[in-house]
Amino acid sequence: MRLFANLLIIITLFCAPLQSMAQTNGSSVEITEISVSGNQRVSPSTVLAYLPIKVGDRIETDALNIAIERLFATKLFSDVSVSIDGSILRIDLAENPIVNRVNIEGNDVLSDERLLAELDIQPRRIYSQQLAIEGTQKLLDFYRLSGRYAAVIEPKIIRLENNRVDLIFEVDEGPLIKISRIKFSGNQNFSDRALRQIISSRQERWWAFLASNDKYDENRLNFDVRLLRQFYLNRGYADISVKRVQGGLLPNRSGFVITFEIEEGPQYTLNDIGIVSEIDGADLETLRAEINLEQGDVYDVRLLEEGLLNITNALGTLGYAFVNVEPNVTTNPDTGTLDIDISIGSAQKNYVERINIINNSRTLDSVIRREMALIEGDAFNSLKLESSVRNIRNLGYFRNTDVRTIQGSSPEQSVIEIDVEEQSTGDLSLGLGYSSLDKTSLTFGINERNFLGTGRKATFSTSLSDTSTDIRIGLTEPYFLGRDLRASFEVFNDKTESGTTTVENTGFDLGVGFSAANDVYHRINYSLATAKTSESASSKATSKSGENGETRLSSSVQYVVGVDKLDNRFDPTSGYLVELSETYSGLAGEVTYLRSQVRASYFKPLMFNRLIFGLRGRAGYIDGLGDPITRSNRFTLGGRSVRGFAGGGIGPVDTGTKSAVGGNQFYTGSVEAVSDLGFSKDLGLRWTVFTDFGSLYKVDDATGITGANDNKLRQSLGFGFYWDTAIGPLSFTWTDAISSATHDKTKRFQFSIGTRF
Repeated sequence: MRLFANLLIIITLFCAPLQSMAQTNGSSVEITEISVSGNQRVSPSTVLAYLPIKVGDRIETDALNIAIERLFATKLFSDVSVSIDGSILRIDLAENPIVNRVNIEGNDVLSDERLLAELDIQPRRIYSQQLAIEGTQKLLDFYRLSGRYAAVIEPKIIRLENNRVDLIFEVDEGPLIKISRIKFSGNQNFSDRALRQIISSRQERWWAFLASNDKYDENRLNFDVRLLRQFYLNRGYADISVKRVQGGLLPNRSGFVITFEIEEGPQYTLNDIGIVSEIDGADLETLRAEINLEQGDVYDVRLLEEGLLNITNALGTLGYAFVNVEPNVTTNPDTGTLDIDISIGSAQKNYVERINIINNSRTLDSVIRREMALIEGDAFNSLKLESSVRNIRNLGYFRNTDVRTIQGSSPEQSVIEIDVEEQSTGDLSLGLGYSSLDKTSLTFGINERNFLGTGRKATFSTSLSDTSTDIRIGLTEPYFLGRDLRASFEVFNDKTESGTTTVENTGFDLGVGFSAANDVYHRINYSLATAKTSESASSKATSKSGENGETRLSSSVQYVVGVDKLDNRFDPTSGYLVELSETYSGLAGEVTYLRSQVRASYFKPLMFNRLIFGLRGRAGYIDGLGDPITRSNRFTLGGRSVRGFAGGGIGPVDTGTKSAVGGNQFYTGSVEAVSDLGFSKDLGLRWTVFTDFGSLYKVDDATGITGANDNKLRQSLGFGFYWDTAIGPLSFTWTDAISSATHDKTKRFQFSIGTRF
């Protein structure tokens, strides 16, 4: 019996450790308590919320590993220990510190503000080693974008009380490393020099110290590859391949050498273009004519892309909003020719289900919708849609206007989305200047083209100088009485001194206009004004104004008709405009005349809209209907209309005072080319070359006037720059008058600025 008791004790002592080992190494354990220690800021309840184990769960060893991973994943702890003591789960933690502040040291070129903004590490954030590593990489990437590839960043921490740290990034910015050389290999038909002009990256130039495109940038290299491919594809090299781009830092770390490896392939000419269509009744010959490529022409991918767009638009005019037009180019290197097969997928005629106006936070929906040539329920028509978008752009209320056509609730329904980006529509002009003609001058004007988002135009302007005063207040309602009638009202007072002669006009204008089919517009104006021309007592004037110091009342009506096919009223690049106006004065008052004016302009985009060719012309004639035309009703010429001459610098002048007296007849014209070639499109800078010409002549009473009937052609040649800046459009022109009369006044340099708010 005693022996049996001893054996039972031995077996119990031996099995107890085995049972404990089984509980922790294979058998499950039911957790009766969870103990959390080592935590300071993080509450036990937060730890338990992250823990995948609850009291009462029966767990095995694998569950402990999962618990450790979950707690480490919170990034709250630098160390986690999990163990089982009987049925108690013990969790021992070491918390990560809190970031007290972040500081940058050693930087000089890049400011603390820019670097801290790039880091975006805020105080009271949990610190971890990964946070310091990621921050270091962000700063290195930022310095490389600035061309400093030798920069070294070392993160350090300063431990503070209460488990807080200061995170310090010590910076050695290193020298600015630029592109020393750009090389090409495999190019047989174009020189390295020619290809360097195509890409956006540039070699370091000592004189271009403000340039940024001579810094090594991998994203810019990817863009350069696309530019090279496009360059070759535009010139018939359909098999072009830029196989590899290398950028290597020189051993002395003084610069980068970039190498582009090119496989040009042969230059191809067009053999044939074939079109197949799944749309019944499509005129394939007409669609083929939309592609400006003929057999034997050198292949140009731009002409192909332009032709595909023309085909899509042509089908859109027939009501097909969603058409898949796919080209397939097959090359034959042996013959140097290629074939283009164009496949037009099936499509259904569409109707406009809905028109959505997007992002017009200020302008009312109704202001935009009334410019649409399409409304809900209409058959889809791409020409009408294009006309609608042009109308919206011509409002001048939006910086960008994009249109998207998406499928509606069914395949035969379309939803048109007009996405606008609003811009300031007020023009504020404020100027203070001095010239030998006007002496001191002050100008102030406010012009709001979209008053309170209603599309109404409100204007106020005043111009004061030693020689002139001009005050105008006006209001325009584009949809008068809810109809397509443009009504306007303006009151004015202007006074001009020319030598010893003063001309003052005071009155008001009323007008109403409307547009008809095919962009034909009509306008009728009525004006009632008084005019007074007077000479100073000490005047040396030898000419007569014809008004003899009297205040003369003019009551006139004007009719204007025109055709406007310009793509943009403010900055046209294509289309034309023709306008004729007739003004009759004599309904009441003492002034009788018939004044006729005509103006026209034409714009043609070339080189895929990179070069704009423009023509402008204007002419006018006034007849007194038996009465002499007095000075206040004559035309003047010069300044902006014929650059190279002063304002009013062309035409008859008073023999005594040498001041302009105006004329009864004039004509003027301009030929101009405008382009951004040679400039980055991001600059908003364009150059122009132009020639202006014109003449002003004919005075009823030529007594005391020089050049009264001199109709000699005046002409000028010039160049200049147009620059769209944040403060408004600027223009600079230098012009030489190559043909002028001795009594004309010339002006070589002109500068203008428009400030918008």
